[in-house]
Amino acid sequence: MNQNQPQLPNGFCILETQVAGHLFSSAALGMLKNNGYVLKPFGKPECGARELNFYECVEKAEEDEVLKKLQQFIPRFHRKVRLTVNQKEHTFFQMEDLTHGMQQPCIMDVKIGKRTWDPLASPHKRAVEEKKYVQCKQVLGICLPGFQVYNEKGDIKKYDRDYGKQLDVEGCRGAIRNFLNSQHKVCRPLVQELLRQLYDIRLWFREQKLYHFYASSLLIVYDYDQLQKRLQQSEGQATAPECLHCRCAPHHQHQQHNGVPNGNHKTYIENIKDSLEEHVVEDDTHIPKSPNNAYRIPGECTCLHRFIKIRMIDFAHVFPASNGSLDTNYLFGLESLISILEDLLH
Repeated sequence: MNQNQPQLPNGFCILETQVAGHLFSSAALGMLKNNGYVLKPFGKPECGARELNFYECVEKAEEDEVLKKLQQFIPRFHRKVRLTVNQKEHTFFQMEDLTHGMQQPCIMDVKIGKRTWDPLASPHKRAVEEKKYVQCKQVLGICLPGFQVYNEKGDIKKYDRDYGKQLDVEGCRGAIRNFLNSQHKVCRPLVQELLRQLYDIRLWFREQKLYHFYASSLLIVYDYDQLQKRLQQSEGQATAPECLHCRCAPHHQHQQHNGVPNGNHKTYIENIKDSLEEHVVEDDTHIPKSPNNAYRIPGECTCLHRFIKIRMIDFAHVFPASNGSLDTNYLFGLESLISILEDLLH
């Protein structure tokens, strides 16, 4: 047996699609996978307990409508399990594998927020965190700890945290464009679906005053193989194509191929928002809101979410909101990410 390979229980293997966080080494546990699940190490006892409590509160939410809405934005948590790794017992979170069934999963971890240290952090921890990803984090409120992407040749490229730490603002934008295979031509259905999901998450954060999220990430996942098949299927069609997985008919017959009407994305999005009911929160922020609390782009395929997903992850540093306030730290980074994607559609 290779000495560098950990000794794992039967049926378990290293999660080869892990792009950020601690990887397996002689000093650290990494993530595992098994039968459609991923297993994340519990970590430090206090952090693991905090994350477990968060998952259990969200999963058990029945009366609280805000927490019930949150369920759709996080991976489904199944249970806490004990596994023997390298002849020693460890605790793991067992959760759904967002890439299960994907042939060419492109995955990006986007850490959200200017501030990534929690209220209990020591002065030393705060200083360490402030020095990480400075150029991107302080200007955009996001940073890129890692991602992997497939290209049209079927090749996979991986970028780790050392790459992310070197990025300035324009470098961060370029890395996101690279991840979306948009260096030469923007895949509009992909970007539009990502924006739809981000708008839903933003709407939740503009309403919720329960939690503040520190050092939490958005995991962006899409299957390059399925996306290419869908685009090839749509070649030559003047209207929005049927989805690969179902027969959802296009709603508008005059949509520009793989784009927005007249190619003017900002006007397009603004018109959509204007047509939705406005909702006002206490800080007088006007938020476009559809009847089901979700943005919908006319003519979009409603099944893209099957192979294009965004989920909130990493909740070891989630704390109750102080004074019932909005999580402006998270919102700042989220708005930056949305702006970067919207700019791709100009």
